[in-house]
Amino acid sequence: MSAHGNCCPHVHRSYPVQRHVLSDFLRPSSTEEPDYKITLAIQLTKDRLDLVGETAAIWKGPISAALLLFGEPNAAELSRIVETYYSSESLSSYVTLHVVWEDRLNRKDSTMYPANALRNLAISHSATEYVFYVDADMYPPFSEAKTWKSLSRSIERAKQLSGSERCDKCAFVTPLFNRASEKVPGYPKTKAELKKRVADPSSDIQPCLLLSHLVVDHRRWFAASEAYEIEYAEDMEPYFIVPSAAPLMNDAYAGYGRDKCAYSRDLNADGFRFFVLEGLFVINLLDPPESLNQIIRRAADMPIPDRLFLNIEFHKNDLEHGHIRYPASYSSRSVSYSGQTANGHSKYKFTARDKDTQHSENQDHTSVKDGNNSGTSSSDTKIVKVDGDSEIETDGGTGCGTVLADFKFTSIPDLVSSIGINVQPKRKDLIVESLMKLYGVHTYVEMPSASVAGSLRIMLPLMQPEAAISVLPESHSDDREIRGIFENYRSKGTVYEVLKTVVADHPGPKLYSLNSGQLSGEKARELANAILRQASNDDVILIDTGSETKPDECWLHLFADMCDQRLDWRMYRKYDYVIMKSGALRKAPPETVPEAPGCLDSFQPRSGFGTDVILFSKNRPLQTFAFVDSLKTYATGLNKVWLLVKTEDAIFDDGYDLVVSCFSRFVSIEVIKESTSESFGRQILNIIRSSSAYSILIAVDEIIWLRPFDLGVVSSLLHDCQDAAMFQLRLGENIRVFDRRDYSDRFRSFRFDDDYLTYYPRRLPYDFGYVLNVDGVVSRRQDLLEEFESFLPACSTPGCVEQGWIMHRLHNASRRWHLMYRNSRMVNNMGMADGRVADRYESPADGSYQLARVLVGERKRIDVEQFANQNRNHQNTHQSKPVQFVPLEC
Repeated sequence: MSAHGNCCPHVHRSYPVQRHVLSDFLRPSSTEEPDYKITLAIQLTKDRLDLVGETAAIWKGPISAALLLFGEPNAAELSRIVETYYSSESLSSYVTLHVVWEDRLNRKDSTMYPANALRNLAISHSATEYVFYVDADMYPPFSEAKTWKSLSRSIERAKQLSGSERCDKCAFVTPLFNRASEKVPGYPKTKAELKKRVADPSSDIQPCLLLSHLVVDHRRWFAASEAYEIEYAEDMEPYFIVPSAAPLMNDAYAGYGRDKCAYSRDLNADGFRFFVLEGLFVINLLDPPESLNQIIRRAADMPIPDRLFLNIEFHKNDLEHGHIRYPASYSSRSVSYSGQTANGHSKYKFTARDKDTQHSENQDHTSVKDGNNSGTSSSDTKIVKVDGDSEIETDGGTGCGTVLADFKFTSIPDLVSSIGINVQPKRKDLIVESLMKLYGVHTYVEMPSASVAGSLRIMLPLMQPEAAISVLPESHSDDREIRGIFENYRSKGTVYEVLKTVVADHPGPKLYSLNSGQLSGEKARELANAILRQASNDDVILIDTGSETKPDECWLHLFADMCDQRLDWRMYRKYDYVIMKSGALRKAPPETVPEAPGCLDSFQPRSGFGTDVILFSKNRPLQTFAFVDSLKTYATGLNKVWLLVKTEDAIFDDGYDLVVSCFSRFVSIEVIKESTSESFGRQILNIIRSSSAYSILIAVDEIIWLRPFDLGVVSSLLHDCQDAAMFQLRLGENIRVFDRRDYSDRFRSFRFDDDYLTYYPRRLPYDFGYVLNVDGVVSRRQDLLEEFESFLPACSTPGCVEQGWIMHRLHNASRRWHLMYRNSRMVNNMGMADGRVADRYESPADGSYQLARVLVGERKRIDVEQFANQNRNHQNTHQSKPVQFVPLEC
């Protein structure tokens, strides 16, 4: 059978296979049906079957195991598996074994291990309320009964923490511990035994310290007496116990790595919350150290790129086209197999039961077909065909050639993940950003609305729209207000009339957002129809249903209205949002990149150009000391430091005085107290006017510098490369936000030194698209004066400065090339406004005082060199990392 499901077309072109399954190939013969609650789901190769038997002897409960064979099996191979199975009492008592092999359709690719496809098969054949997936070389040292007892307590605790009576979207994490050898016999069977083993310096068992597993916080787990919740973290991959109705795994992943990371992300996107089980753990018998090198070498021997083998390509593609599938949409159609013994006589006849959960007697599903993809249902709703075949497009949805029987809001098909909308519920800003980038609809029109407000007003500028328009029809006046990218249209006329004006003023593709939550069903239909009348086939309509979804009848009428006006359009759903667009609208072409700056080949550094630093700080002299200390260590070409501070106690004043006295020999430092008679923004403007430097670096005190950088060269570059907007010190190739090879035309190296780059940021992924954050940006002083005059005097806080920076510099700067080093020169550490260092202190006020006492009272400073050595290859622009203190030497 083919088990591709809804895999993205890219994966099928890269690694096409036909997968065969003998489901329920071997199963326990006992007719007793104990009241089991949890099934272990395991994937393995035949050399690990004995290990599964050892696990079964401890688990003493149902195990669903998918075993991969490399090539179609013969009778002798199957006979050996049967013999191993029945020679083990634990295997034959508890394990249901499914056998899988693959045919490579293109006959070129070497076999790559399809871990997630095997896990899905094992999970789909579980019959219990919960599934616990582990790998064959690791196991929980607990029985099913003990695990259920602990899980039951954790479920109740999770309900308390989430304030819900249900826990059907709870994922329970089991901490992972590695066993590097077997020099100490046996495994710990309790948390107390494990703690003793881990504390022993000679122990062969230690917590898994990979970043992907540290999310559980092993120290907290050892101290915990009940389950606790953790936040999702990108690329985490712990082992879970989940409800059997949870999403299946993305089976596009084959080869090595990233497979479980994708599952964590899918669970998070589907609204799952993560809880760590306080009493359970998993032991992993580590592979020999050379195993990864063997995997890498095996990739090099394959006739496909190693980026495919190591799942880099799959992972990148999944981030763009991620998808979630559920057990009800997973096909496991089995095949019959008659085995022949070596002498040609038939010894076994293995006929597996069909289990195809997609189809039932009462449901007629229409499938998605694309290239090598096998058909899968897009929803559980019956689709009654009208006027020939139903055409469900590759991005899902339902169009006007179909009628949905028993129409419900929840039956509107999902905007499937192959087009890249994989975001959290209630995050309208992320859905808007995804739709904008995907379809090129960069003019945002919201209605009915007096002005774009809330989080969208903050986030929309970062999406670099052409305009963000609010429309308020039937108002008391006719006017149009423009403030930066935001435009407010008020009209005494109807919504159709005001939309005609909007379309005339903004002829490009648009994303219409209809806020229907506070509207009656009739009013929502009226506004939606007005948008449909004005919309072109390049536009997209997003309907925000609000906290209370309209009755199903309203959505049925709206679907009919859409078909009356736009016969080729389709309706989709994403969480509480309904999306309408042309079925022909597909992914927008890449952004056009202008010619790179002419100074790339001709630039040579010149002397005489310096840079001033303007540093904001409030009650944080210790962090400011670290900023200037690391600046002294790594920066050259510095002209002066302007320190704009706000203090609320004498100890903070003393701390800033220490900064000046310790570093005044290194650089001129001028401390300016925040004024009560003059706005914060006007003070900054006065500093810029007073500066004698060619360029200005604006920064906050949480920055620690990590590598050498020459502000003289940076300033000289800005002078000679007038085509470039500014120099970004916070960005670099070490910042893992996307695969730069996908945007190779956006990045160019300077001939004089390839450590300096220019790049074009418009609509790049975050963080490179978020180029206008004020931290760590070097700008021409004259540019700042010209651009700040319009908004800075009215700003009273640093937050206002940052938002004004984004709002007012966005369009011009994002359409110009920028400059940066190949690797980031800084990191925003200690990034909380309450003055804590890496969550060291609970209370903001107490934390600020305690940190100030470290500098002023204890005469200690942050060891910036040690911090830089440990964090030089950081992958995020903002993070919280622990610091060490050393004696103050000045």
